[in-house]
Amino acid sequence: MANDAFKAEIPDAVRDMMRMSIEQAKRAFDTYAATTEKTWKTIESSSESARANLHNLNQKIGEITRKNAEANFALAMQLAESKDVNQAIQLQGQHAREQMETFAKQLEEMRDLAAHMIQEANAAGAGAAKSAAQDIASAASSAASAPGFTSSQYAPRDNE
Repeated sequence: MANDAFKAEIPDAVRDMMRMSIEQAKRAFDTYAATTEKTWKTIESSSESARANLHNLNQKIGEITRKNAEANFALAMQLAESKDVNQAIQLQGQHAREQMETFAKQLEEMRDLAAHMIQEANAAGAGAAKSAAQDIASAASSAASAPGFTSSQYAPRDNE
């Protein structure tokens, strides 16, 4: 009877939805990362203010990376202390919801930073920096609006 708890299967539809969401998130991240890398290369050869903005962007990315790593390590510790499978599943679900909400906020921060870069590029007349910053803002916006990529779908349900 105790083994029945470990035989519970996750329906194919749920697994497919999870795979699709993960793949979409990865594609959005990959697009954003590629655009950011291209932008950095463009901005590095630009004006002093563009280099300062690049430095700010780099700091923000470091901050985001650090926060996400800390959240994942905290989850790993919580999972290591789980008393049963149900608790572990609950912890993972909570973590996924929180990380999706955090990711949406992080994308907004990156979009806002890119918008600031665009404004400064407009003021300085730096066409390449403006174009690069617009690419970042566009990538952040499209990542945040990818189908199946909303933090609301990870909101707690009434039965949880």
